[in-house]
Amino acid sequence: MPEITTKQVMSVRGKSGAGIMACKNALKETSGDEEKAVEILRKKGLSGLAKRAGREMKEGMVTVKTSDDNKTIAILEVNCETDFVARNPEFKAISDEIMALMLSDGSVSNPAENEIAKGKIKEFAIKVGENMQIRRGAVHKLDENTVANYYVHSDSKKGAVVLFTVEGDGSSDESLPALARDLAMQSVAMNPRWLKKEDVSSEIIEKEKEIYKENPKAAGKSGIALEKMLEGRINKFYQENCLLEQASIRDSKVSISKVVANAAEKLNTKVEVRDFNCYIVGME
Repeated sequence: MPEITTKQVMSVRGKSGAGIMACKNALKETSGDEEKAVEILRKKGLSGLAKRAGREMKEGMVTVKTSDDNKTIAILEVNCETDFVARNPEFKAISDEIMALMLSDGSVSNPAENEIAKGKIKEFAIKVGENMQIRRGAVHKLDENTVANYYVHSDSKKGAVVLFTVEGDGSSDESLPALARDLAMQSVAMNPRWLKKEDVSSEIIEKEKEIYKENPKAAGKSGIALEKMLEGRINKFYQENCLLEQASIRDSKVSISKVVANAAEKLNTKVEVRDFNCYIVGME
């Protein structure tokens, strides 16, 4: 059996939230496989929720901007090793340069794969002697039927963009940009992984069911009782991980899908959440 290192233990602890000894024992059980160790901890009910399983210990910043003509909106996450560098004005300036490239050059839809963008961050990384990367980015084109807005938290480590598709003249109503910003704030607060439950693959749902079946709370349950428990668990999974299924942070009794439906009814038009991006430094 390979030796289990402190680095491996701390990595699994960061991904799962479980205790040090539990992480070490899980790593021994999986011969050092970190992902399988996290899965074992979840099955034993010793780890945090699923959304914590992919956590990464990184620093950096999230930037969101719109083009001067308001026809493009982009979001960017750039990572570094330390908070000291993340707060460096030059680091922010580099992020702004990459963002400007994303907004002006239609070919830079994914800055993490663009050589010019990567070159900008690499040059600064060499200067300060710290590893850096463009982790992810997205660019959205806006037409006359699209309403978009965003929110970036004051620490610049969390940001989100939300886009609506609106029929008819409803896109000009002033309430919709405010609603889009509210949903961006919701995303930053609750970190949904998908827009709607239909976006979640059947493989992920089956894996969640498998994990729940091996949870101590499922012990002794079978047949209809087990199926009801699994149905409840999956519904909770949707409510935690899908933006439209989440309870509003402004009114926990109302889902986000209902908030959007209410807005559409008030404007007497069709309003749909077209897309969203939520970037939180250090998390999936």
